[in-house]
Amino acid sequence: MRILVIPRDANPYQELLYGELRRRGAVVRYAGELTPSHTLNLLLLPWELLRHRITGGRLVHLHWVFAFALPGGPRTRRLAQTWFALVLFLSRALRLRLVWTAHNVLPHSPVFADDVAARRLLVRRSDLVIAHSPSALDGLAAIGAGPARAVVVPHGPYPAPPVPPPRARGRFLFLGAVAEYKGVEDLLAAFARLPGDVTASLVVAGSCADPALAARLREAAAAAGGRVTLRLERIPDAELADLYAAADVVVLPFRRITTSGSALLALSHGRPLLVPDLPELAELPAAALRRYDGSVPGLVRALTELAGADEATLTTMARAALAHVRGDGWEKIGESTMRALSGLLAAGRSPLREGLRRRLRRLSQDALYRGSVLLLANTAALAAFGFLFWTLAARSYPPASVGWLAGVTAGVNLLATVASLGLPNTVIRHLPRAPEPRTLIRAAVAAVAVIGGTLALAVLLLLGPLLPGGGPHLGGDLRAVLLVALLVVCTAAGGALDAGLIATRATGALLAKNLVGSVSKVVALLVLTPFGLPGLMVAYGTGTVLAALLGGIALTRRLPRADDRGSRRQTLRRHLSFSRGSYLGTVFGILPSTVVPLQVLAISGSRQTAWFAVAFQLAGFLNFIPSTAAQVTFAEAQRGALRRQLLKAIKAVYGMLLPAVLVMLVAAPWLLRVFGDGYAESATACLRLLALAALFSAGTYLVDAALIARDRTGAYILMNGVNAALVLTCCGLTLPAGLTAGALGWVIAQAVSLVIGVVVLATSFDLRRPRRAAPSPRPLERL
Repeated sequence: MRILVIPRDANPYQELLYGELRRRGAVVRYAGELTPSHTLNLLLLPWELLRHRITGGRLVHLHWVFAFALPGGPRTRRLAQTWFALVLFLSRALRLRLVWTAHNVLPHSPVFADDVAARRLLVRRSDLVIAHSPSALDGLAAIGAGPARAVVVPHGPYPAPPVPPPRARGRFLFLGAVAEYKGVEDLLAAFARLPGDVTASLVVAGSCADPALAARLREAAAAAGGRVTLRLERIPDAELADLYAAADVVVLPFRRITTSGSALLALSHGRPLLVPDLPELAELPAAALRRYDGSVPGLVRALTELAGADEATLTTMARAALAHVRGDGWEKIGESTMRALSGLLAAGRSPLREGLRRRLRRLSQDALYRGSVLLLANTAALAAFGFLFWTLAARSYPPASVGWLAGVTAGVNLLATVASLGLPNTVIRHLPRAPEPRTLIRAAVAAVAVIGGTLALAVLLLLGPLLPGGGPHLGGDLRAVLLVALLVVCTAAGGALDAGLIATRATGALLAKNLVGSVSKVVALLVLTPFGLPGLMVAYGTGTVLAALLGGIALTRRLPRADDRGSRRQTLRRHLSFSRGSYLGTVFGILPSTVVPLQVLAISGSRQTAWFAVAFQLAGFLNFIPSTAAQVTFAEAQRGALRRQLLKAIKAVYGMLLPAVLVMLVAAPWLLRVFGDGYAESATACLRLLALAALFSAGTYLVDAALIARDRTGAYILMNGVNAALVLTCCGLTLPAGLTAGALGWVIAQAVSLVIGVVVLATSFDLRRPRRAAPSPRPLERL
């Protein structure tokens, strides 16, 4: 049994419970800990749910909803509630069983715009609700959130060191986080009313996050005449036992409560309790506590009585407290919880679902399908954030600036590919078996970084002054030149690192680091909007640089350290010959997607480049399906029969691509209208044609994968060269007639390329023949 827990809390309850579940075979992992940023972790939560499901997990255990709160206080509560609903919907869509432990009926502090509605939704989406007492279920029913399936599992005791029994000294203690609902103000008011002949003192210890409440407590403590000591701070765990030992009675004057860990902690230390007569506290042992009616006068009477109690009475109450917590031990609680969770999983099984589950498990164990799914998830996430980035850019900047960014990014990708020397192909081919994997990666990254930086600086200094006006002066603005050079270096190095993550089957890490880069790019765009086009370029570069850095960290952690003493120069020289054969094909492969936007910029101007770039970007999302499948097909062909892998890839690619193309054909004007009315009016036909072209380019990706997996480097170079020549020629001839004509030229070029590719594939070799034991690179993405 695999359990994903949301969230982790400092409360020891979780580890005490999951320690018992682990002893019974459960595998427990906490969500929301991928990065130091709470907000980023919250955005990555859907990815964690997907990964949990893909790796065989079926249970999600939610404890508290405070983890869904967003920075900004009341202004972001509605957004937080929407995201919470989306996460619950995704959990149901992934067929994950959601278990919620109802520690409280409603959050003690507001989390969402409507906490009652959010709680009702949570209960509806939960397959099982665990309550610590029947009164908690009654409280949920009172707000219209009665669960369909529930079980009562008592809250377990907290481990506590032995402390001396209480003595009749009239010393009272309130220990725990101080909040308004806990009634500490009532307790201080009661102490101020105690008769003068009553010997009593009070210590209030715990952090208080509400400054207004803290001020009122200090004023009330002063009115109590020196009987009250306030420690409004977080109490270290090492001091808890001493505080309990110094007290005779623990007072918990709650105004409302569902489950009180504070009461169980006090009982675990063998301390008598003074609590209000609330139904939620009915499960506490009567012999260990004194109840009052919940009013301040009633609390005064109870304090007076316990302050005058003799030592024998307090000792009897202390023994009853210890007997209670020892009765419901964690072993019994763990057994009850495990039984409930196992019953939930068993109840949802049917022959049809079991068959589907076994099939999904087999697919998840197939490296081709698992890698393709994770890469497609990566593509979907990048597509979503890319769509968001370009939407915000189109709505925040004039089309000319957006067109210039499209031209710059196209040039960056072209220069990065030229600077890569074909080394990403070598990495994906040789890294799994390399005796010095770290040296190979370091040599590849260093080579592409040095060559990429030098090449970028040279090109920008020589050709920058020749670019049309309207954008940054790349020929004379040193800051702009350095920024573009940095983008080239990070893009080239990132390509080599991504190849390493794919080669080591670390596609999950690839997805995670790309998500972080995408989120940072969108955030930077919002922050840097006042700075105009330079801010737009810096925002785009932020995500590229961060993703490259995280990719390097993730890959280095996965590579073994042993036998990693080789010289980088020797390692690079030994493997560089493997890249030279595919280098020209690699450069040819990237020319269409990088030169065509520059053709539009040169022929039609920056404004129409913005319209074309947005349509190009949207259609490019479709081509990620075959490109990712082709990468995995190439990687898996190194381990098995190419024919079988290629047929599986064809089914998978067109099974997903055809519906996606149909959706884009229908939704094209609405998708473009998101960017602005001008984009919809000028680029709808262009987008539809580019979407149709994806059906042809998908076939050429798979042709490339087959050629390169069988070391047909000459045929691979020919295919990419022919495709580049066809695309650049057709688009160059048709673009003067408008964007739609240019897109039609793209379609014609891709269709002819596919026909040529099929002929080359059919005449080059027999797919059923085993591959030669020779090096080969991977196909690169055209779009």
